[in-house]
Amino acid sequence: MQEQWNTNKLNFIEEMARSCEQAFGLPRMGGRIWAVLLITEKDQLSADELMVLVNASRGSVSTMVRVLESIGLVKRVKLRGDRKHYYSAMEPDALIHAELNSIKMFVRLMEMGSRTLTREDRRAKQRLEEIRTLMEFFITEYKSLLERWHKQKAKQ
Repeated sequence: MQEQWNTNKLNFIEEMARSCEQAFGLPRMGGRIWAVLLITEKDQLSADELMVLVNASRGSVSTMVRVLESIGLVKRVKLRGDRKHYYSAMEPDALIHAELNSIKMFVRLMEMGSRTLTREDRRAKQRLEEIRTLMEFFITEYKSLLERWHKQKAKQ
């Protein structure tokens, strides 16, 4: 059965699309797909259902779900006996894990940049080191926050 979206849900979907574009540089279609997966009552939606719900082509949906999978916001679900692709939104902490992966990438980039510098590049080395140190601080803090969140969630 096709889900029907009321005006409030449609507004949420479009606001998510705009916000994901601004925050992550994600194309609006990616934000729409993620929003639909977040607010559906179903456990997962097929690519065909997503095409209808976000009014997009098969290629656009396919591209965007691959992007969302790579970020860690969406997962592909296999249903026994069905060859279609189904997708669902990841767990609530997926945003933090995606952010952690992004931060870890910047740590590696700062380390790589530092290796390209010479002894004479003191100011540049200091800038890269400060960014790396800040990013490592965030990694530690995010991990601590996730632990506390999971403990709090377990108590509920």
